[in-house]
Amino acid sequence: MGNMDKLKTQQKLWKPDKPASKGATAFHDAVINASWNNDNIIELIKIIKEKIRENDTVVDFGAGTGASALRLLEIIKFKINLWLVDNSLSWLTKAYELFSNNENVKCFPLEKTGDKYSTLAETIGKDAANHVISANVVHLIPNLDDAFEGLNAAIKPKGTFSFGSGNIARKGREEGVLMIDDTVKMAHDIALEIVSTNDEFSDHRNGLNERIEIEEKQRQIVFPEPRPLELYLEAMKNAGFSCEEPQFRLIKVKYKDWMRLLRVKRLEAGILPEIGGKEPSPKDEQARDKLITMSCNQLFKELEEQNPFADDKSFTAEWVYVTSTKKHY
Repeated sequence: MGNMDKLKTQQKLWKPDKPASKGATAFHDAVINASWNNDNIIELIKIIKEKIRENDTVVDFGAGTGASALRLLEIIKFKINLWLVDNSLSWLTKAYELFSNNENVKCFPLEKTGDKYSTLAETIGKDAANHVISANVVHLIPNLDDAFEGLNAAIKPKGTFSFGSGNIARKGREEGVLMIDDTVKMAHDIALEIVSTNDEFSDHRNGLNERIEIEEKQRQIVFPEPRPLELYLEAMKNAGFSCEEPQFRLIKVKYKDWMRLLRVKRLEAGILPEIGGKEPSPKDEQARDKLITMSCNQLFKELEEQNPFADDKSFTAEWVYVTSTKKHY
């Protein structure tokens, strides 16, 4: 099959065949009213909203359960065609339920073949979108080059691609200002220390070092190592985008909101897979939840006492925002 054949549109009206899962609903409930999530999404929309015109087609790439789409439709008062794209059928099902009565919103799952997902152009078609936005997910994309090339092919000439992420490494970020997942790694390490020292969790000590090594790959999928900003800019340039100067925002993350998110069972499994693995017993799940709660409480106290950008209610994270235009030759 030639490259042009691969870019053939797949614009079928997708609808889920079962209700949203408990995991997707719990994740949605944890982020929809969290101030840190609303703040970073609103900042992204403020940056790109002047570029959007009535009846434009806007793609929310990595739409998740629909939180960013809800904010976009609240802020953009005129009619747009909003297409939600995600690689998780579970997440997208929740988004579908939120927007099923809005004829201007469509959902598109990224299809998986082997270990590779379809590109955006293979999913929605070539030159199909005026704008693509992506909130909080670009740092999860394994292969930036392939993904950005697919995004570029899906965008109309002179269309835009804009993203925001709290997990991009950058020179010049002040000491004490965190990347959003820094706290996840800190809480993970504290939790393992608790297992090693607190007899309440002695049942989970046997073979712990081996499980840490085995589960490292899974943890890297859910919480990958942050990549430098320069890597994203280079991949965008190579894909055919012209980037504006990146922008940076400091956003407060309330401990109570962050704790609520990290205690979503599906995320707990990614944060601490060493306890229970992929098929945890109810006892394992209970221990995992308690460990994450204890480790987060300890971490928040340490941040309050030691981090100049934290207080008794929140820590501070930096979001990076990049806006680009598809080059027109």
